[in-house]
Amino acid sequence: MAFDEDGNHLGASFMDYLLPTSMECPSWELGETVTPSPTHPIGAKGVGESATVGSPAAVVNAVVDALRPYGVRHADMPLTPANVWRVINGDPFRTDLAIP
Repeated sequence: MAFDEDGNHLGASFMDYLLPTSMECPSWELGETVTPSPTHPIGAKGVGESATVGSPAAVVNAVVDALRPYGVRHADMPLTPANVWRVINGDPFRTDLAIP
């Protein structure tokens, strides 16, 4: 976190943060290693995404906890700046997802 000489936080709004593009990201190469499971009839494993299942919920819970002083008790994903602003202003539910 960056602060000025008076102790003011320099990243005071979502507009102050860099959204990484391909210019800021390093180059990378895709590699693949196939190791079929010896205990499954077709070699399938199926646990590749299990480590990422809880991450989105943990991030949403952290944001809701941080916004508790504003009376926030719920936030819908994705947590875009516009959606977080909507939640702070008392409208936590995304109506664009509603079924008519």
